[in-house]
Amino acid sequence: MDFLKKGLTGYQIKLLAMIFMLEDHLNIYLGEALHWPAWVSFLGRFVAPAFVFLLVEGYFHTRNKRLYLERLLLGALITGVGNIVYNLLTKAYIDPITHTPDYFLFLGPHNIFLTLAMQLLVMWSLDNILQKKKVGLSVLGFISSSLLMLMFEGGIYLYPLALIFFLGRKYHQKKPMLIAVTVWCLFLLGKAILNYQSGMTGSSSLYEYLTFDSEFMMIAVVPLIWLYNGQRGGEGTKAEKYFFYYFYPIHLWLIYLAKAFI
Repeated sequence: MDFLKKGLTGYQIKLLAMIFMLEDHLNIYLGEALHWPAWVSFLGRFVAPAFVFLLVEGYFHTRNKRLYLERLLLGALITGVGNIVYNLLTKAYIDPITHTPDYFLFLGPHNIFLTLAMQLLVMWSLDNILQKKKVGLSVLGFISSSLLMLMFEGGIYLYPLALIFFLGRKYHQKKPMLIAVTVWCLFLLGKAILNYQSGMTGSSSLYEYLTFDSEFMMIAVVPLIWLYNGQRGGEGTKAEKYFFYYFYPIHLWLIYLAKAFI
């Protein structure tokens, strides 16, 4: 096929990720109503790693890291305001087990901008440490942003990938980077299987449990990165540049509304 020869641009990977992000969020909130099969949950697991990979690429290409960070934080703020409204209207911040308010849920249920912003700080701080620039401040920034990233959406699974992508890109080691991603995903698969075998998951079958504990399917990002040709792609317009910043919160708000009426 022609795209195997030409490879995929960053813009094409971003479009694929956005399409499957929409599918994944539709499945989370409306999958049962739409009668989608359980395996659909596997399809969107590559999305967050793809955005993390593209963020790393953006970090090495941007001329203004501070402005890049500000855009991510602004996106996080706008999405966060929408999440607060959603939680207030639906009482989604009430813990379903304890039936008490969990105010940390006000940051969610989804805000990938927070995770990406913290990853940018992790990379920036680590880069300074490796270059021996402002080492004391950079170590503090690295530790604090790392802890925050682990607290935000998907951070505990994405943090190792963030470091792998950053170091692989910085030292131009694509194959070792992809091998490391594969190893991490196989570890997650092994963890999921052991969790099921413990008998404490309540799942009737391993397949059923794996469709829930499905982070190991982040491995689906490997062929996309392998095909990445290092080109930005697209037309380079402002509309393309900022489309994701608009699409992410708007598509979530529309899905929240649809869920509320079903």
